[in-house]
Amino acid sequence: MLTTEPYKLAWTIVVDSAESQPFTFQNLHADADQQNRPLIVPTAWQSLGRHPHSKGDYSILGMTDRVGVERKSMDDAWGTVLGWESDYQTQRELPGRRQRFEKELENLAKLEASMVVVEATFNDCLRLIPQWGKKDTKTNAKIFLRSVLAYMQDYKVPWLFCDGRRLAEVATFRFLERFWRKDLERRKKAGG
Repeated sequence: MLTTEPYKLAWTIVVDSAESQPFTFQNLHADADQQNRPLIVPTAWQSLGRHPHSKGDYSILGMTDRVGVERKSMDDAWGTVLGWESDYQTQRELPGRRQRFEKELENLAKLEASMVVVEATFNDCLRLIPQWGKKDTKTNAKIFLRSVLAYMQDYKVPWLFCDGRRLAEVATFRFLERFWRKDLERRKKAGG
């Protein structure tokens, strides 16, 4: 018999206490083994570290030293990679912003699984990038493209560019869910 009773996860997503635009993880559904029931996704607010120890914006309770996801809006991705103020329209450079992010990537690289999820496509990030300071849009796009590629090579942390905030939220959830499931499988095989 099919049921529409919500299914509550046995694990909790940790949202970094400094996350300014947190995902809500609402309107998600379980897989077929749970009859595609609506999911209840427990969340908890907790610090995932501050510079120089930051490890992203999302993780799993009890596994924050093993898995992490860093979320970026398009504006934040531009600003972080290029070292701008969060609001690029203020035309103010923030010394050290890029270096702080590189330290976070270094921390994420030490985890078993991590990624940077961007709430925009790579194409949109490049196509819509603004002129800033003395740099025109073409120069900023070139720097952004090459920096992201360098970050993926240097830190071995993948970047997932999504077509909007909702897809980024779903991808973050499914990334964390897979990590939790694989860990559960390992523990069962090990007899623990």
